[in-house]
Amino acid sequence: MFGVHHIPFRVDTNDISVQVIPGDAFSTYTRTSPGEKVTKQLGYREGKVIINPVEPVNLPKEVTGMLEFHFLPVTLSPGSTITLYLKFPVEIGVFVGDDENYTLIDVFSRAPAKYSLYGTPEKGFITRHVESEVYDSAPSSNPLEEGVMTLSIKNSSRDWIEVSRAVFDVSMMRLFYGNTAVMMGEMEIISRLIAITRISGTPPGDGMSTALRVYPTRKSLIPEKLFFMMEYGVGD
Repeated sequence: MFGVHHIPFRVDTNDISVQVIPGDAFSTYTRTSPGEKVTKQLGYREGKVIINPVEPVNLPKEVTGMLEFHFLPVTLSPGSTITLYLKFPVEIGVFVGDDENYTLIDVFSRAPAKYSLYGTPEKGFITRHVESEVYDSAPSSNPLEEGVMTLSIKNSSRDWIEVSRAVFDVSMMRLFYGNTAVMMGEMEIISRLIAITRISGTPPGDGMSTALRVYPTRKSLIPEKLFFMMEYGVGD
């Protein structure tokens, strides 16, 4: 399903169907997925449709711009670095356009959205809550439901640190896709309370496509960030 499609087209994968059928004056976009059917009229009869995984913070509405992973605690010695793998829920974006000028027309997902609070009620952040197992190698996944984050964690403190959460800002997110959706994350622990997180914009390997993003299409005055500072702890 992921990739570039030319109008007219139809793709069916398991219980999801997406199609664009041209008419005399406009085209009709239809997407059916479990419990939902969406139909829209498009003001052109030809062009491209790109379907790819997008930042998993858009559904059911734009509640937050933060993604928070929770996982079983991992203990790091002072100055050490570890690479682990986490799964995250996939949201799927549908973009239409041509010549590198695309607009978002639909976002859907088979993964239910959960939210939590990182920090205090007065100064904390609402986050998209993700519970994941910890893997020591890239796990297999259903590409329409879950992606894989490669997370490199460095303990720059002088203490042994137990880490069980990582928070990322949506403006940093870069997704890549092939057989599955992939993100490359970095986390530097400064202390038990403070850590810095980043998302790499470099594809993890050959044959991976860079996903179009929802974030740049939003009318937002918030600038893109190069990193996010976690100031409310790295553990539960």
